[in-house]
Amino acid sequence: MIRINNLIYRYPDGTQVLDSVSLDICKEEFVAIAGKNGSGKSTLLRHMNALLLPTEGSVIVNGMDTTDPSSILNIRQMTGMVFQDPESQFLGMTVEEDLAFGPENLGLLQEEIRKRVNRAVQNVGMQEYKDHTPRSLSGGQKQKVALASVLAMEPEIILFDEVTSMLDPKSRKEILDLITQLNENGTTVVYITHRLEELVHADRLIVMENGSITHNGNPRIILSQGDAMNFGFELPPMIELAKRLCDSGFIDPACFPLSREELREALCRLI
Repeated sequence: MIRINNLIYRYPDGTQVLDSVSLDICKEEFVAIAGKNGSGKSTLLRHMNALLLPTEGSVIVNGMDTTDPSSILNIRQMTGMVFQDPESQFLGMTVEEDLAFGPENLGLLQEEIRKRVNRAVQNVGMQEYKDHTPRSLSGGQKQKVALASVLAMEPEIILFDEVTSMLDPKSRKEILDLITQLNENGTTVVYITHRLEELVHADRLIVMENGSITHNGNPRIILSQGDAMNFGFELPPMIELAKRLCDSGFIDPACFPLSREELREALCRLI
């Protein structure tokens, strides 16, 4: 669905951010991307919906080249993006107006726009807030509105750039549950995160360093064999314990626990 081939990106001042990145993302996959600050994660993500264009190499989305001006609109309709700061996406005075903005720009009939808006707010559980000002909502609610505004465009792929980093644990879980449900219903997800527990539902983990991909594969195996802190993750004590158990042969790397619940289950099996 997305094919990236030898992607190089340099800023206008000549600073190179991505160094010959090649990556395929398949339909309905849940791909997580991790790495320290400055590793190139967000820059790579922005190439997937043509917010940035390659200096060298290519990015092909469903057969369309992002450098082809005639394909840009179709690529951005197909590939939605949710940012870390939801307020950067707000354009309407109310939640309903904000969700209608994208479909209106597609030139859809009003009846279809209303259907999409209603469907999107229901999907994120924000029906009762349709008349509220987006900026008056809580952090978790704002992120739900930002996600709903993308859902109203009905994209096949959604890109998430550390969308839970500023949320409390309850809101993080709610947002991640929504994203997981979208993926299970057929949406392709590419998800930047620095939280290990958010990898539980990921099919694949991409680790980046200095603009290159250093790891690409099963997240449990990668984390069991590597240093999660060097991958840019927040490292809870339970992961250190899981790593020791894995290194000692008590836990299969393919079953490496990514949450307290999974570690608890693994320990119960050892008793």
